[in-house]
Amino acid sequence: MIDSLLKSLVDLIYGTHQVKKRYELEHPDETVLAADACKGIVDNSDRELERGLDWVGAQRAVILLSDKKIVCGRWTIMLDEIENAQLIRINSLLGGGQVLKIQTKDDRYYQFGMQINPDWTRQTALVLQTEKGQLKYSTFSIVVRLLLVGYLLYWVYDRFFSY
Repeated sequence: MIDSLLKSLVDLIYGTHQVKKRYELEHPDETVLAADACKGIVDNSDRELERGLDWVGAQRAVILLSDKKIVCGRWTIMLDEIENAQLIRINSLLGGGQVLKIQTKDDRYYQFGMQINPDWTRQTALVLQTEKGQLKYSTFSIVVRLLLVGYLLYWVYDRFFSY
């Protein structure tokens, strides 16, 4: 239940339904199979799933899967250009999510993080390998978390225990 509430909230913030409707009006020859708010990164090498600096500056947009292509912000990936696609389910403190990893034939590697949406596993236009996974913590992510915990402890001490 928390997953569907979070998905609805994130979709509302990103305007997912309006983006999908506009796309369908502009592309009447395509059928949209899945639409989600997401964060996306692209690289020239395959990387493990991890929390890190790349996600701070990630492209935030609505990802659309049609029967012909994937569109996300400034990226368009034709389905026939995709070499490999994985949908990895992850769990976090605030519920479940999923990361779509795509390798194109020209060796571009995309990762799209989004809320859980069963439309991705129900569709048949994009062959997906589905699996469960875990997000690793990058050095940057660990340092930021330690600094935040340290600051929080300092604030509690200063606020309640210093005279």
